[in-house]
Amino acid sequence: MQRLEKQEFVKDFNSVLKQNDFLLVAHYKGLTVSEISELRRQIKLNNATFKVAKNTLAKRAIKETCFEQLEDFFVGPTSVAYSNDPVSTSKVIIDFAKSNENLKVLAGVMGNKQLSPDEIKQLASLPSMEELKAKIVGLLSSIQTKIVFSLKDSQSKIVRVINSKPKN
Repeated sequence: MQRLEKQEFVKDFNSVLKQNDFLLVAHYKGLTVSEISELRRQIKLNNATFKVAKNTLAKRAIKETCFEQLEDFFVGPTSVAYSNDPVSTSKVIIDFAKSNENLKVLAGVMGNKQLSPDEIKQLASLPSMEELKAKIVGLLSSIQTKIVFSLKDSQSKIVRVINSKPKN
C-alpha cells in the first residue's frame, strides 16, 4: 500500500467505525484462507463485517472513536468484527471459535464499555434482536387473541342470561 492509500484506508475505516456500536478484536493465527472466508460469509449474513487488520492502520483508525480503548489489543495477527448488533456478531464469532481454536477472542467494545472475552461469551448467549422481536410480536398477538375471545365469551354469556330469564 502506498502512503496515500493507507491514509485513505484509515480515514474510511474510521468513518465506518463511528457508525457502528460494537467492535470485537480477535487473533486469527493459524486460520486458513478458506476458514477466514467462511467466517466472513457467516458474519456478513448477520449484517456485520469481519476484517483482517493491519495493526498500525487499525490503531490510527480507532482514534477519536469509542473503540480507542482497544488500542493495546492490536498486537500480532489481529482481526476485527464490527456491527450495530453486538449479540448476532458475538454469536457468530463465539460459535466459530468453539469449532476452531485458532480464533481467539481478545476483547470488544459495546457503546463505551470495554468487554472481556467472558463478557462477549455472555453476550453471545443472549437471544438475537430478531428473536426478541419475534417474541414480542407473539406476545402482542396472543394478548389480542385473548381479548377478542374474552369479549366474545362475555357477549355470549349476556345473551344466555337474557334468554334464560323467565317469560311472563
